[in-house]
Amino acid sequence: MASRTPTPRVTHFNDCAYVARALVDAAARAGLTWGYVPPAQVRPASGFGSGTGRLGEFRHVLRHLRTARTSDVIHVHYATAVHLLQRPWIPKRPYVLHLHGTDIRRLWKSPATHDQIQRAIDGASAVYYTNLDTVEEATTARADATYMPAFVEPQLHPVWRPGSEHGDPTVLFVSRWDDTKGVETQLETARALRSALPTGTRLVGLDWGPGAAAAAELGIELVPRQDHPGFLELVASADVAIGQAAGIIAVSELEAMAIGPTVLCPVPSLADDGDPPPVLLGTVQEIVEQCLIALEDPRASSARLNARPWVLGKHTPDRWIPALEEVYRAAATGQVVTPSIPGLTLHPQPRNTTP
Repeated sequence: MASRTPTPRVTHFNDCAYVARALVDAAARAGLTWGYVPPAQVRPASGFGSGTGRLGEFRHVLRHLRTARTSDVIHVHYATAVHLLQRPWIPKRPYVLHLHGTDIRRLWKSPATHDQIQRAIDGASAVYYTNLDTVEEATTARADATYMPAFVEPQLHPVWRPGSEHGDPTVLFVSRWDDTKGVETQLETARALRSALPTGTRLVGLDWGPGAAAAAELGIELVPRQDHPGFLELVASADVAIGQAAGIIAVSELEAMAIGPTVLCPVPSLADDGDPPPVLLGTVQEIVEQCLIALEDPRASSARLNARPWVLGKHTPDRWIPALEEVYRAAATGQVVTPSIPGLTLHPQPRNTTP
């Protein structure tokens, strides 16, 4: 039976874009101890039934069992992780579900996976979603689904050291090369920048996503996927950052904005809870022109936008801890869960109009 103590035992199961890690760390700063099961401990790297071996898979299953036995409430990140905790031999626990993008944007709409995703949504005590471009899908699947923004943890951010101050000017593509990020426009932007930027300017991106090979052919210097500290160091070495072309601001862009590089997104408009983010927008050609101007004096360009206060005022996790504690307490005791948005009013983002 779930504990009926005022402070339930909570575990965050799985993670996307470090949202769970940020919440667990913020809870610790508030004097709460929430468990954390990172993605590598949720599933084998190649997935279950992919030849990992029974011993490797068994370790993960034992961890799922341990998570249920030591938790009164489980906060599950990404809808496909729910069924891992619903095996017959695992004690049932109330759970909160966090939708992180592709699970509600694509899998919920796919006939092959819709039922699985909808069952996960229906069975949750409360549902959160992180991307404002999925508000229509999330609230259709669950009328009381609640927006929670993506988070950054400023205490983890390195000092900004633009590449031009100790070597070559550096333009960094911060998102993976994928359809969900607007890969065709990303590649078009890369091609235009390569043609326009002065010799010696580095164009850097992650070796991640189905479009990475095409980016390399266009002259993008690909670096291996980084752990989180490594990625933050990479961002801190850039003079400017090129954001995704999918019409939203995600964690990579937020971290760049908070660290220092000017962020440019090849889209006509962006919104974040009704408050447009301080980034540079436009057509591919306009992004190229603005990038050239920003590279003339990266620190002055960054200062004009002054993006860091905007990010820290909207995208840090600490304010969410009291609200989540109430949700977890209600879920653990079988009460009706009524999620709230602390200090925020939701204004849905317009549908993607990426050129």
